[in-house]
Amino acid sequence: MGNSKSIEAAPSKKSTVRRKSATVPSTRSSSSSSRPSISSQGSRKPILTSSQRQIIKGCMDNSKDDLGERIFRRALERRDDFRQFIDNLSKAQRHENYTYLKQFLLGVVENMTDLEEINRASEEFGCNHVQFRAHGFKPDFFACTADAVTTECTFLDQAAHPTSETAAAWSSLTSHVFSAVRDGYYAELRRQRKSSNAFRARVSVDVVSTGTDDGSTSLSSATRRSNSPQEEIAESFERQATPDENVESSGNFLAPPTVY
Repeated sequence: MGNSKSIEAAPSKKSTVRRKSATVPSTRSSSSSSRPSISSQGSRKPILTSSQRQIIKGCMDNSKDDLGERIFRRALERRDDFRQFIDNLSKAQRHENYTYLKQFLLGVVENMTDLEEINRASEEFGCNHVQFRAHGFKPDFFACTADAVTTECTFLDQAAHPTSETAAAWSSLTSHVFSAVRDGYYAELRRQRKSSNAFRARVSVDVVSTGTDDGSTSLSSATRRSNSPQEEIAESFERQATPDENVESSGNFLAPPTVY
C-alpha cells in the first residue's frame, strides 16, 4: 500500500510542473505587449526632470520677440565663418532665420514631455538648412548655435535659480535637440545626393540611346565622350593634315599652268 501511494502521488507533481511551465510564455507576451511602442514616444521618460522643465518654461516666458536675433548675434561672436554665412544672406532671409529659430525653440519647449515630437521638429529644422549650403552654411554651425542658445536662454532666468542649474537644464535640452538637428540635416543631404546621382545616370543613358536607327549617332556620341582632350587635339591635327577628298583635282588652283 505504501508503494502504491507513492506511485500515485508522482504523476500529480509532474502535472503541476507542466501547468507552471505553460504559464511562462503568456507572462512574457503580456509584459512585452504592455511596453510602449517606438512611435508612442510621448509616454517615454522625458529627457529633462520636472524642475528642469519648469526652469526652461520660465525662461521662455521671459523671452521677447528678438530672441532668435540675439542668439544669432551671440553665435556671430564665436565664429567668423558663421558671420560670413549671415552676411551672404539677404535681409529677408536673415529675418526668416531669426523668426524660424525662435518658433522652433517655442515648439520644443511646448513639447518637452513628447520625445517623438521633439525629434521630428528637430530633424525638420536641420533638413531645412540644407538649402543654405550655397550661402556658406556648414553643419558645424549647429554646435555653435546650440552653445549660443544655452548661453542666451540662461540669462532669461533672471537669477531666479542658480546659474549652474539653469545652464545645466538648457545644456541637456540643446545637446539632445541639436543632435537630432544634425541627423535631419545629413539625412536630407544624402537624399538629395542620391536623387541627383540617379538623375545623372538617367540622363547619360538617354543621351547614349538617342540617335539614328543604325546606332551611328549613339556610337559617335559615346566615342566623343570617351576621348580625352589630348586625343581630340591629335584628331584635329590629323584632319588639318589630311586633304579633302571631296575637292576635285581640276579645282586645285595651286597646280602649275599648262603651256601650249
